[in-house]
Amino acid sequence: MPCLAIMSDPHANVAALSRVLADAADQGADELYCLGDAIGYGPQPQECCDLLREAGVTLLMGNHEQGLINIHYLRGFNQPAADVLRRTREMIDEATYQWLVSRPKALVAHGCRMVHGTPPDSVSEYLWRHETGMGEVFARYAEEFCFAGHTHDLMRFTYRPGAGASPRLALPPGETVLEPGLRHLVNVGAVGQPRDGDNRAKYVLFDTDSHTVTLRRVPYDIAATVALIEARGFPRAFADRLW
Repeated sequence: MPCLAIMSDPHANVAALSRVLADAADQGADELYCLGDAIGYGPQPQECCDLLREAGVTLLMGNHEQGLINIHYLRGFNQPAADVLRRTREMIDEATYQWLVSRPKALVAHGCRMVHGTPPDSVSEYLWRHETGMGEVFARYAEEFCFAGHTHDLMRFTYRPGAGASPRLALPPGETVLEPGLRHLVNVGAVGQPRDGDNRAKYVLFDTDSHTVTLRRVPYDIAATVALIEARGFPRAFADRLW
């Protein structure tokens, strides 16, 4: 059975994404999945999409991809983020635009559900909005394992039959064995704009045989991305977040 590299939220940060993809290759990942938000905030949307496709990464739709579709979805963003998405549309070619807006909202591979926001298929609903009622979330889908992004944070939940869902659990560095007989939901953090107190790019490896999740924290050239954000006139706040 394969080892899956599962990442989310590159946000047009090519310096971070390229290091994550290189690390996944070094770790022997067999298949690569990105849970959405290839674009937004960052300065290199076209290059980021090119890199994902060249590496054979399966990309899902995130809320930033959905924001490209029409004004209805764009209204859900704050003004700076919406302005960057408008710029993003000007910076990507037509083929890339069509690819982004046609991404699936969820998929199931090797018994694992994958989604950007909250399962079964929401691209915009944040997991932390359900932390006091995760049993309801687990009731929405059937798979034993689920991986999500969107929050830019790291967390996991378990569901034990008869006992309900756990409170939020940490996803520590290194290996975490997902206990057999339970159901598990893992938030994999962010590649391009982490918000978990550690500025390294994050992704996980999932061993489909041992059901082990390994959190990988990858350093990258933050200054290079910051310089490009400034050079392209994007909001300074999106650069400051990277530090």
